[in-house]
Amino acid sequence: MSYTIAVVDRLPPMLTACSLAVACAALSVFVISRRWALIGEGISHSGFGGAGTVWLLMLAFPSIEHSPSAAYYGVVIFSLATGLAIGYFTRSGKLNSDAIIGIFMVASLAWGILAQEIFSHVRQYEPSGWDTFLFGRMDVSLPFSLVATAICAAVVAIVVVLGKEIVAYCFDPVMAEASGVRVGFIHYLLILLVTLTIVIGVRIAGAVLVTALLVLPGATALLLSKKLKNSVIVSLIVGLLGALGGVTVYFRKEFIFPGPAIVLLLFVEFVVAYGLSKLKGASAG
Repeated sequence: MSYTIAVVDRLPPMLTACSLAVACAALSVFVISRRWALIGEGISHSGFGGAGTVWLLMLAFPSIEHSPSAAYYGVVIFSLATGLAIGYFTRSGKLNSDAIIGIFMVASLAWGILAQEIFSHVRQYEPSGWDTFLFGRMDVSLPFSLVATAICAAVVAIVVVLGKEIVAYCFDPVMAEASGVRVGFIHYLLILLVTLTIVIGVRIAGAVLVTALLVLPGATALLLSKKLKNSVIVSLIVGLLGALGGVTVYFRKEFIFPGPAIVLLLFVEFVVAYGLSKLKGASAG
């Protein structure tokens, strides 16, 4: 009986982590190709602005504080808005993309920290969700897990269906547009897909580390294979191994945050892949 309860309790976090790993890994090679690592960082940190807004609203409307998911809704809204804003400004080309991302990241982060300080000063305790948004938590419910899995499955399905257009856009946007690819649509679609995975990832790995799930699998895969199809497959394997290993560590040692465990395992995989690529290069030479 106790074993059955343990399995049921562990199913939602395991399902969520694996689904997230697959979605991030499916996007990872394209994120690396477009040099969008900082976009993930900017969107993930913008969630603090959303949470901060909700925390301030709690001071004006105390009833909001009774909703455990209120701050997370703020994270979702702000992340989506920031993702679209970054997509618009990077598409317009009026400013350097790194500058745009940095502006939104620091502004949202500063707003969230300011709101947290105001809330803590007024209430004399930390707002709910502060540490969760920083480092992530695995105490996810089954409904959240099912919704997250459905979103991740949709992300993967879109990547599969529009794979040729996405590849063309990522590797040569000018040539893709000349070939008839709807470059503007693909640009915003990719931004949206990245944002959706980050919104889920913030809950699991935290805003500080979620970008690693979008970067490390693809970076590792590209060290082992230059063929796109093989790289995506390797990226999926790397992401799943990291997620499964990190969650297993968390289940055995619950004082360890799942986010750092997952990211460190992904980093180990990257180091191993780098070593193998160097050995392969030495033997080929």
